[in-house]
Amino acid sequence: MSINEIWIPEALAVIFLVLPLLRPFIKGLWSLDGLVWLPLVALGILVGIFPAYGFRPEVIPALGFAVFFNLANLLAFIRSKMERSSDTSHGMGPFRTVIVMALLVVAVVPMFAFAPRVHPRKERETETTRILTVPQEFFGHEYVLRIYGPVQPNRPIIFVVPPEIGSAASVELICENLRDKGFTVVTYFRKDYDTVFIDENGRRHISPVRLLRYWHIFRRATDFASPNERGQALEAARRSDLEFLLPRLPALLEIPGHYELPPILFVGYGAGGSALAYMAGEGGFLNRHSDALGVIAIGSRLWSSYLNEPRVIEPLTDTGMIPRMRTIISNWFQGIRPQRVSRTGPLPEAGLPVLYLVSGRALDTGSRRQTAYRAVFDALRYGYGPVALAAIESAGSLDYQDFPLTQPMLSFLLSGLRGAGRSEDPIGDTVGIIGNFASHLLEHRQMEQAGLLEQDQFVRDEFLGSYESDLAEAEKAEPEIPVGRKIDIPTRSIIKGNLHIESRGLPALGL
Repeated sequence: MSINEIWIPEALAVIFLVLPLLRPFIKGLWSLDGLVWLPLVALGILVGIFPAYGFRPEVIPALGFAVFFNLANLLAFIRSKMERSSDTSHGMGPFRTVIVMALLVVAVVPMFAFAPRVHPRKERETETTRILTVPQEFFGHEYVLRIYGPVQPNRPIIFVVPPEIGSAASVELICENLRDKGFTVVTYFRKDYDTVFIDENGRRHISPVRLLRYWHIFRRATDFASPNERGQALEAARRSDLEFLLPRLPALLEIPGHYELPPILFVGYGAGGSALAYMAGEGGFLNRHSDALGVIAIGSRLWSSYLNEPRVIEPLTDTGMIPRMRTIISNWFQGIRPQRVSRTGPLPEAGLPVLYLVSGRALDTGSRRQTAYRAVFDALRYGYGPVALAAIESAGSLDYQDFPLTQPMLSFLLSGLRGAGRSEDPIGDTVGIIGNFASHLLEHRQMEQAGLLEQDQFVRDEFLGSYESDLAEAEKAEPEIPVGRKIDIPTRSIIKGNLHIESRGLPALGL
């Protein structure tokens, strides 16, 4: 698909909406009675954009205008037939026509201003991308793995748990860019779970009801018990995915002997990142994945760290019938009110290094989006083990996916820190953060293997500024790495956006 292919049906729809409005002013169009049906054709074109190009929020204003315009035309048509008048050439009059034309301009401008810069492509296998179907017979799930790049002993792996909104279809550019940087990237989607999934023919499907349900969770799961329970269920579902897929990963990647993987960085979006953050501190997970480098949790809220607040129930007293009735009624209202939650549950424990990548709006003091990441800030301040928080100031909650290029309007509506300048390369910045964090961890592992760092210095050293000097010594010494364990460390990328970093237990972390 060409970048502006979607402009063709959009432009046709606009023309079909404009011609009936111009008819009263152009005498040559008065005899063309068929123009009254063009708005209906325009409505059909706008409706057809959604199954052809996926969910396009920038088209919704024009679609709404077309619906109301067709209703108005229908009423005018019925009225003309009832009055037995065949002269519809003068339309609705000059003044009303100018107003409607202005409304049309307002409705169609977003279609072109927020047109996708990159269109999603049909899923297919290529020389650098493999697609595997993995059935889970016990629960009846079906996973589709996508593997970017060759699997080699010296090539580090990045395992990506996709976001609930967008699924693996919304991180394709991220995965491809990481592959081009020298990583092998593995991601997946589950057909009966993800909001957007892809069938055997490469078509993307979306459930508006499920999308609204997820949006309610993301908005309210840190405030009320019911959406929080659903959020915890999402984290449990992603954990179930990981417990099923990760033990099978060596066989699926065709590792010789189906045993030892190259160093692997786990990246999880949303509930998947939360599940990984908790798993990274569990001894069993660390024992099973000795080659794990760390975890990046993107836009994760750690919903499992919230507990239900106790309801305030007044005790009944024997002071009289009226006070007792008032207490009973008050307790009844307390019982039907939505139960709230508070950030009093367990945080992820010490284990692998964890980097939380959050929206730039989380840096806005007093913003509700900052309170949505309360658990992440608590994990940084009060948790255990190596942990860091990073945010591109201009990045919104969806800007770490492909949405800045494929869904610019969503990126605009869910922006980052107020007043922050937009990044020139949002996809490249996300790839840079993920890749640079992996390279940082690989460099430290290499120095540990060479004996230049104490085994526990990685966790114990905080902001001592020893990283650059140790790295320089490592380059001078040219340490001998055990045969078969030398890993190609991808070069670091320059991040163009303004990056905010806080860390604890990660010496001189630089992304």
